[in-house]
Amino acid sequence: MLNKKTTFFLLLTNLCFLCVKAQDSLGLFKTINTQYDTERSFRNNLYNNPASMSGYSPDSFSEFSVGYHNHDKKVYRQQLGNGDKGLTVKTQSFQKLKSNRYVWGSASYQNLKTGLVRWNESLDYDRVAPYTTVDSAGGKLNMERYQFTGGYLQNWNKWSIAAQISYIAQMGFRAKDPRLKSTTSDLNIKAGVNYRIFREYEVGVLGEFSKYTQNSSLTFQSLLGRPFVYQMTGFGFSNYLFNGSANPNVTFEEFAYKGGLQIMNKQGKDFYLQAVLGKSNNIKSYVNSPSSNLFYDLSDLENKTFEVEGAKFFNSNEKNRFGFLASFTSSVKTGYENGYSLNMASLQQIYKRKSYRKEDYTTAVKGFYQYNQETFSITATPFFAYEEIKEMRLYPSAGQKFTYSYFGINADYKQQIKENQTLTLQPYFSKRTVGKTVNALIPSGYSTVDAWLLEDHIFQTSDITTFGTSARYDFKLKKLPAFFVEVQYQSQKIQKKNNNFTGASIGITF
Repeated sequence: MLNKKTTFFLLLTNLCFLCVKAQDSLGLFKTINTQYDTERSFRNNLYNNPASMSGYSPDSFSEFSVGYHNHDKKVYRQQLGNGDKGLTVKTQSFQKLKSNRYVWGSASYQNLKTGLVRWNESLDYDRVAPYTTVDSAGGKLNMERYQFTGGYLQNWNKWSIAAQISYIAQMGFRAKDPRLKSTTSDLNIKAGVNYRIFREYEVGVLGEFSKYTQNSSLTFQSLLGRPFVYQMTGFGFSNYLFNGSANPNVTFEEFAYKGGLQIMNKQGKDFYLQAVLGKSNNIKSYVNSPSSNLFYDLSDLENKTFEVEGAKFFNSNEKNRFGFLASFTSSVKTGYENGYSLNMASLQQIYKRKSYRKEDYTTAVKGFYQYNQETFSITATPFFAYEEIKEMRLYPSAGQKFTYSYFGINADYKQQIKENQTLTLQPYFSKRTVGKTVNALIPSGYSTVDAWLLEDHIFQTSDITTFGTSARYDFKLKKLPAFFVEVQYQSQKIQKKNNNFTGASIGITF
């Protein structure tokens, strides 16, 4: 592990100083305003197609930062834990090598300690649920996460061709019973082709492939007893044939792909429209002990996604810029479960049936307004969204339904203090209000499990009010890169209690 860490940090440091270019010709305020363009964040989904990255920024930039945060939750979903704290080291760079050639990349490392997690012994819960391994004890987790992304784009006349590869690896472990050790790897490859059909109008196609793997083992050292281990199938029900193992080992393997189309004008700065279809299959396998080579496929979770988004921008004059964005996303998960014979001497699969379904639909609209001056800029992004979630299972029948409304506003204010100093403030506010809810849960037969499900349902039917802000101070010294200091604060009110987040980071930009 030490060699891997050393190699990763060398890679991160090299990326940090890749293609360093002085930007003394630009004032610090203009550099920061370009590097952290709020309009770019507003249309961030456009850059899911790597062939559209030529419009990402008019200038090259790089950043390196080190930060620490503490997230303390008073009200939370038990399977996600009551917060986390830890260190983050990250770097990112976007470089224009020539007028027709671009490269970009990022790398990060996180060392986290999570709060109490119960009823979940799997990483990436939202990705593998409801087919998780759980117990009533749980505990705190130590987490390490590594991330790397690199992309390249080449323009030829009217054509833009690009590719991007990214990789995320995680390790989570607990040093006392129940002793969890879980590792994940997530490889993602994207490619895109854009063609300029008329003046600055472009059409593009994109493709994406990913492979995800999670290996988790759970062991117990105490001889005085241990909690019961469940292999969940949704709404508190579990696969009784594989429950209760002293040392269960579980593997999740997922293959996914996406394809989409784009049309835009002026690299998306005038308007863009895109649609993306995707599908993934996540198979859960079980083995009773690490020494066994006999795996049993317990479930297959299929996820079909559809995303469509369009945005339009215009200027009333050189200082005022407006924008409007509308989007719709859908995710339909279908779970298939395998049944085995009760002959423990030789387990044999006897059926595979569809038994779970979750539908998640979200419609959102956003507004954009920006006012620019020579020494300051103000941006406001109000938004509204409506989400409907339906979740159900068969054998036995159970389900629940939620509808949510979200509204709020994000703001950004950048001010030049002196020629070599800039201040950025980013306050935000949002509120989730719960609409129609349906509770069709039935007792699972385990009182502790039923109590957890009831608490989880109450959380999902609770209104949430969030407000927070970040403040960042950039300054530049002679013959040195620009430095920055940033602090963050967020408070989230749920059930008359507050979940608080605080963070701070320091770094350099060039």
